Amino acid sequence: MKTLRKAVLMGRIFMGYRARRGRLRTMPIRIWIETSSVCNLRCVMCPNKSMPAADKGLMDVKLFRKVIDEVRDHVQDVYLHHRGEPLMHPDLFDMVSYAEKAGIRTRFHTNGTLLTEEKARMLLDAGPSLVSFSIDGVDGASYEAIRVGASLKKTVGNVIGFLDLRRQRGSTKPYVVVERIRFKNSAGSYSVDDEPVRRLREAGVDEVIEKEEYAWSIADDAPVSPVPGPGVCTFPWYATVICWNGKVLACPQDYAGKLEMGNVAESSIAEIWNGQAYRDLRRRLAGDLSSLALCRGCDRLRRKTIAGIPWQYMLTFLTDQYVGYNSRLRRLIGTAERN
Repeated sequence: MKTLRKAVLMGRIFMGYRARRGRLRTMPIRIWIETSSVCNLRCVMCPNKSMPAADKGLMDVKLFRKVIDEVRDHVQDVYLHHRGEPLMHPDLFDMVSYAEKAGIRTRFHTNGTLLTEEKARMLLDAGPSLVSFSIDGVDGASYEAIRVGASLKKTVGNVIGFLDLRRQRGSTKPYVVVERIRFKNSAGSYSVDDEPVRRLREAGVDEVIEKEEYAWSIADDAPVSPVPGPGVCTFPWYATVICWNGKVLACPQDYAGKLEMGNVAESSIAEIWNGQAYRDLRRRLAGDLSSLALCRGCDRLRRKTIAGIPWQYMLTFLTDQYVGYNSRLRRLIGTAERN
């Protein structure tokens, strides 16, 4: 998308958000597509291990292509993950390729444990724009206590093998990120000298990101955050989430799928985006936040904002849209974002 056209679109989205419009003239420009809600691990902080069996599955490839065909003219990037492990889906590589050929940048987050050499080659052939890996803990014992069912040695080896193959091809794509969670206990206390990260940096990883531990919104009786001054969530004005079975959610933090807006197996994304459920949600977000049990305790609405938009997420979003995946620039912006 040309820079001027993109700037105009961003302006329209911002104006729709600032005016708190229920019916929008713009379509979502970012979507999460849950290729898989199944996972091979039982991580201590993740609710996936407690999900009902009926909520677990793999997205049908035909449904995925229907979604991509509907959004290819307005969506700029797509996250191919939500509640599960994307590499559990045998057709993930075809999905990546289909979306990239449609002009949509693809990215997904993975625990990396299933990335064999064969899958690494297939992934490089598919050509995603960004892949991020979870590498928590400072050693094998702490990692394996967090990522239950995984081996730190094997996971780091998988990522290094992937980076080696990327280098052999002379490619800079995909942009490779390692994400680490700063846990409240000592298992997540990191330093720049951590051996796993040192090895990954030497192998060519593009960026290492540390994130605070996040409490997923699951309970219907979530308390109101004690931090004053909530803002208005931006998600329903620019992004949407599509689960493996076609169910559309308003927010990627909605792990239990409470805020259902419709189903793309039954309706088009355009119909759902300006449907009654979405219009009602935008009205409620702009009015009485306490009426939304899954939103009222969300700390993301109470972080530092500029023009009503959380600073951290605005900077990340604009980086994605205008800088793309340039290692040096993203590292500089990442430093500014953390400060």
